[in-house]
Amino acid sequence: MLREIVFRQIIAFIVASNALIGNLLNFRETTTVDMLQQFGYPVETHQVSTEDGYELTLHRIPYGKSAEGKTPAKKPILLVHGLLCSSADWIVTGEHSLGLQLANAGYDVWMGNNRGNTYSRKHKKLSPDSDGESFFSFSFHEFGKYDAPAMIEYVLKNTNTSKIPYVGYSQGTTQFLVMMSERPEYNDKISSMVSWAPVTEMSQTNNKLINLLRDVPVLEEIGDTIRWNAVLQHEKIGNLYKGLCKLSDTACSLVFRLLGQSLQRMPNIAMKQKILSNFPAGTCKKELLHYVQGARDGIFRPYDYGMKQNLKVYGKPSPDPYNLSKVRCNMTLFYGDADDLVNNDKLLNYVIPELTNANVETVPLASEFNHLDFIWGKHVQYLNEKTLEVLKHDSANRDEVTDELTKIDTGTHSISTEEIRVEHTIEEE
Repeated sequence: MLREIVFRQIIAFIVASNALIGNLLNFRETTTVDMLQQFGYPVETHQVSTEDGYELTLHRIPYGKSAEGKTPAKKPILLVHGLLCSSADWIVTGEHSLGLQLANAGYDVWMGNNRGNTYSRKHKKLSPDSDGESFFSFSFHEFGKYDAPAMIEYVLKNTNTSKIPYVGYSQGTTQFLVMMSERPEYNDKISSMVSWAPVTEMSQTNNKLINLLRDVPVLEEIGDTIRWNAVLQHEKIGNLYKGLCKLSDTACSLVFRLLGQSLQRMPNIAMKQKILSNFPAGTCKKELLHYVQGARDGIFRPYDYGMKQNLKVYGKPSPDPYNLSKVRCNMTLFYGDADDLVNNDKLLNYVIPELTNANVETVPLASEFNHLDFIWGKHVQYLNEKTLEVLKHDSANRDEVTDELTKIDTGTHSISTEEIRVEHTIEEE
């Protein structure tokens, strides 16, 4: 009883402090749409329904600023974010970001948002506020089984295309592998897959936060005590992060470092503030626990409910590992030697050998390259260039993009940046 009171008081203090700091420091949130309009790019907002009733938001950059980005024959591409991230992280660094560079290289860029994050907090029947336990009962398994397929189907239908390339960062790779294991028919709808910082299970990593959660049942304690389902929601704690960064760049950098940012590629204070306008985008207790389970047992498999519930859900005492031999598409995996959220030895010697039917290439990055450097780091042009190079060889039924990387021309074209909102539902049969 005392522990429950303490936990509740701590959370109440965090929420109250978040609101107070936001009012005192006059923070203004900058959304994905806001940023794209500020950068001078067109943007569309699309809504798509999953088979199990969640309403997801897709943000689209239909074309870029360069001459090539304005050509009619644009190739659609889907970008899927990592844990606690959102569509914003593909464009937050401006012209240096992959999202904008793809748009200027002639791609029709679609950026997904998984259920439960800032942009995808709707359901046909459930409310994240009044039905929290039911609404937030998901993990990366549902991201792979339902969310990624719904996004893919929507993009295919709305671009009249049979296949698209898929770029997944961190958890975006996790759910891609889940999708192919659970629904292998989607191999035929992906022309190529590019993975940044590929995560499956996080056993034997060097990240102190993951190791703490692995060794100490903090999440279980909090969740069982106060029924806390949503975790790290932006509206609850976003201002605390921004306030910390405004008060001390050193303290702010320590938080970024703990989450997987290298000191060598640490964003400056202005960029940190921009990043924290959307990060963390939120997740749920079950999602984090699923990763913690993998860190403990070293097995990439569906959520382990315990023997009794496993028998009801899976018909066996424990779930079988995901069958990675069902992945049949071309994959290129970019990994950093200093990534403390990915065990590269296990990736290269255990995970990749299980991809027996996929055509897999690996691209190692510099030894200082850590997990968050992929999306927020400074001096990452090499990563974007190599990604564009891989995508140029995409065998989809469209013209290949030019061999020469596009240089951005901001003075040639007049682009309307008014947001276009589209609501549409794709239901799978």
